[in-house]
Amino acid sequence: MPPGEAYGSQGHQHQHQHQFQVHPVQPAHPAHQLQHPQHQQQQHLPTLHSGPQAPPPLLPHPQFVNPYPNGDQQYQHQHAQYVHPAYAQQPAQFYPSSAPQQQQQQYPNYNGAFHTPPSAPQLAPQLAPHPPPVTAPTPMSSAPIQFVDPSYLQRAPPPRPPSNSFPASQPQSAPAASPQIPQAVQPQARPPMPVKPSPKLEERRPPSRGTPKLLTKDARRPSSSAGVTKSPATPHASTHLETLPLLLCVAEDCFEKANAAAPKVAKSMSASEVAEHHKLVATGLGCLDVALKSNKLWPRLEARLCLRYTSILIEETTNITEAETTLTRGISVCDKHRFLDLKYSSQFLLMKTLFQRNQKAAFKSIESHIADCTTYKHVPWIYAFRFLKAAFHLQSGTAADNHAIENLRRIAGVAHQRGDKAVFVMAMLLEGLAHLSTMKDDWATRVQMCIAQVSKLQLEESVRTPQSDVLLLLLDLSCSLHQKTHQISAQKLGALQRRLEELKQSQDWSPQSGEMLLPINRMQNAQQIVTIDTSAVLRPGDGGVDYLVLSTLGKQEAWALAYVFNGIVAHYKASTPGRSSGMWGEAVRLLEDSKPVSSSQSLPEALKQAEWARELACYAHILTGLQASTLSDWAKVKTCLQTVEENEPRSEFLGVLTLYLEGVLYQGTAALDKATEIWKDKKFEMDWSGAPKAAGSRIVTELSILAALNRLWIMQEPTQIDEADTAELVDLLRPICEDNPDQEIRTVYNLVLSSIRMNPPPSINQVKRHIQQSLSGAQQTSNTQYLSMALNIMRCRLFENVVGEQALKSARAASAQARKSGNVLWMSVADGMLAQSFEMQGALAEARATHDAGIRLANEAFSKTQV
Repeated sequence: MPPGEAYGSQGHQHQHQHQFQVHPVQPAHPAHQLQHPQHQQQQHLPTLHSGPQAPPPLLPHPQFVNPYPNGDQQYQHQHAQYVHPAYAQQPAQFYPSSAPQQQQQQYPNYNGAFHTPPSAPQLAPQLAPHPPPVTAPTPMSSAPIQFVDPSYLQRAPPPRPPSNSFPASQPQSAPAASPQIPQAVQPQARPPMPVKPSPKLEERRPPSRGTPKLLTKDARRPSSSAGVTKSPATPHASTHLETLPLLLCVAEDCFEKANAAAPKVAKSMSASEVAEHHKLVATGLGCLDVALKSNKLWPRLEARLCLRYTSILIEETTNITEAETTLTRGISVCDKHRFLDLKYSSQFLLMKTLFQRNQKAAFKSIESHIADCTTYKHVPWIYAFRFLKAAFHLQSGTAADNHAIENLRRIAGVAHQRGDKAVFVMAMLLEGLAHLSTMKDDWATRVQMCIAQVSKLQLEESVRTPQSDVLLLLLDLSCSLHQKTHQISAQKLGALQRRLEELKQSQDWSPQSGEMLLPINRMQNAQQIVTIDTSAVLRPGDGGVDYLVLSTLGKQEAWALAYVFNGIVAHYKASTPGRSSGMWGEAVRLLEDSKPVSSSQSLPEALKQAEWARELACYAHILTGLQASTLSDWAKVKTCLQTVEENEPRSEFLGVLTLYLEGVLYQGTAALDKATEIWKDKKFEMDWSGAPKAAGSRIVTELSILAALNRLWIMQEPTQIDEADTAELVDLLRPICEDNPDQEIRTVYNLVLSSIRMNPPPSINQVKRHIQQSLSGAQQTSNTQYLSMALNIMRCRLFENVVGEQALKSARAASAQARKSGNVLWMSVADGMLAQSFEMQGALAEARATHDAGIRLANEAFSKTQV
């Protein structure tokens, strides 16, 4: 870039000021060289290079040129004329002979510094200090040559001054050899006063470097036979103009590289990879910190940098206080300059930060932001803040479920009124999930109402999205599984599988993306509140539509969930006892497979996704272990338990499930003392109200009930009998289990009460009632295990030592159902009772064959316990 253009818009102003300069002559002796007055004022210009610009040459008037007797050969031109570059087109006769005297009289305070043009002469006394005395140098003391600032040569010459005035850039004095300079030119009013430059500007001027070069002869003036040299400095761009973009580029490169490697680091978590990731993030944060402290940012860039810096701090570090301080600074800048988009984004991020520190303050603050958005009718941000508030309520615990549901209903109301159908669909689906998690008395009705509201709009193609379709099918399937309607669950599972197959190769749902975009109708003539800077929350679109960005399941996670549900449904089918473990194994394989190159994300976000996948894999292993226990495959149970313990699940319900699986393993392998110790663990303690003492979810409550029922069965062993403890547990479980909304809990409770011995013993009618309820529950839930146990208990309690066709039919039904269940232990028990029934009927051959089969199955069951 030419040096004259490096000034930008300010270069023209300084150029005109240079073009009207007078260069007083200074002594040329090296011992008495003083700073030229031009240098004192030229420091107001922005520097273009590291070295100072050489002073412009003293260009004498053509009529006052004298030869240089002792100069260099290249300057000894007897008739040379040195032309000022700004007036290269002016003829020689344009300059009057009395010009120096007129100028001195007209501008008594002129000292050769920056001078205003004739159009603004009133500024000259304010800019120019008093001049030093001008002395007429001798030919021996005249300077051989002075150098012109090369920026003058890059601009067109200024307009010529009128003919009746002396040019402002004409020198005040001429060499002493000219007889036309009168003595009145010498100032006699006051002694010379040296003008000192500004110390700050003087400090900014670096030492000179470079070698002067002669300029070529002016082709427009044939009379100019001598050249003029260039400035000795090499121009280059100013340092502060390059530092800020460089810092921002380095920071973004560091963040991009760290986020690209985050999924891989989250899976391996090796020390070297984590250290490299932290180093990249720290480097990027350092660059942004320096940029924020540079005081060279225009307001919008400052607000954007505050938002970007804080988002990295919140995602990657725990510096909550510094994040809040920086966000507050950015919000103040947005308020001052009315950057509404950046202000809302900063407030959204500030709410997430505040929730980590003080939940009550976060709820109060976010409600005020919702009120502001409602007042100004900024509907997209109403959606964003309300969805965030609902997420806060769901994260804070079950006590806030009602507030979350109410907040989601308000979102649905606004969306229905404005016609934002995709937002309405998502609000309804989230409300259905909230009802499913609370499991109140009418939870099923409320969930089905939400599903019905969504299903009405699913036929519109503009509303349907892959994520919402899959979420709707998953919610419907979960509701059916909780209701224990397994025939209907199998049909809904088929619909889910067909939809996933349709979306397997769909471009609308990328495997690398975990985002869901909800279209929002843009308001006409509204303020610009959705821009590219708000893309993390609200993303601008085309055709009068903006998008609300939500995080949702990826395609791989959805397939893994479908495999888990498939295994649960298959577990209730008698024809496929081993298919469940195959489905759960496929889910684990899918979760453990290396993903394709995923989108950039922070390491904590990648760790959350990896943790979610790890917990789902642990859940699949626990289900596999529980299913193997029904088949008396204790070696597989032990393997699954070890796998889960190695993964170390962090969620509470997975920890309780793991402990429950361990108790099942000890009880199934006849380690009754260890099993009793686990069933008495504090995690399974219950109070008289039926809720577990340790705060937990509904799953923990159900597992506590099952632990107490297992204790009742263990106490039927002669060495473990405790009648007082048995009676206490029965009294505790009766109000909890008899009216329990879960059909399977009621079924297993009736199975236990129909088989245990109590003091006083229950009546035969009570036993029949419990057996009848257990049979009915097993048939309703299509649970083969429960049905086999109920038939064997009925044969034992009602047809023991009974001769008759009914007793034989009962024993045969129990044996057949036990074989369907695949449980070796119950098969041996059923065959033993069937052999006894054959013997009572006199069928000794059948009794002997059945007895031998029972012994063989019992030995097989015992061998499986040796793990």
